[in-house]
Amino acid sequence: MPKFLLRLRVPLGFLFAGWYLLVAKPNSVRTYFLSFALVGLGCLLRSWAAGYLLKGKRVAVGGPYAYIRNPLYVGSFILGIGFCVALWQWPMPWSSLAICMAFLFGFGVMYRAKTLSEERELEATLGEPYQAYARQVPAFLPVRGAVAGLGHQRFSLEIYRRNREYECVLGSIALLLYLYWKTPHGF
Repeated sequence: MPKFLLRLRVPLGFLFAGWYLLVAKPNSVRTYFLSFALVGLGCLLRSWAAGYLLKGKRVAVGGPYAYIRNPLYVGSFILGIGFCVALWQWPMPWSSLAICMAFLFGFGVMYRAKTLSEERELEATLGEPYQAYARQVPAFLPVRGAVAGLGHQRFSLEIYRRNREYECVLGSIALLLYLYWKTPHGF
């Protein structure tokens, strides 16, 4: 994928968020709370990962990186699914269905391209340590359990802060509050 498309990932994300805010009509408190749980899980995974990641300086092998190479993206996927669940109803309005389909398609295209680009960059900057890590740890699904022998790293609140993952958490909370406000409050 051309680099200019990768640079459009964030602006397109903001456009998508605006579209979501315009059409989001949660159906029930039940779907809202399922959405809340998935968004919380996505935020937890992203936050856990952010405390280990020193971008381009070392191979992150601690925490969720012992299970999957891209825990931030897995967390983003879970977040997105959570926000799609908030819109779930049967029959699903075309606007909600379009949002969910656009998320799945956009995530699949953009994040696949982004991970391939990042992996090439990590191989170039970190060399053999990253290549050895990539051979042992799956990219997206934790199918092997924790991979042993990768080294030891501890979660760092300072690294978490520098990675500014709290912005994702605060944005998710704001969107969840907005969805709650729009949700019919009967079961």
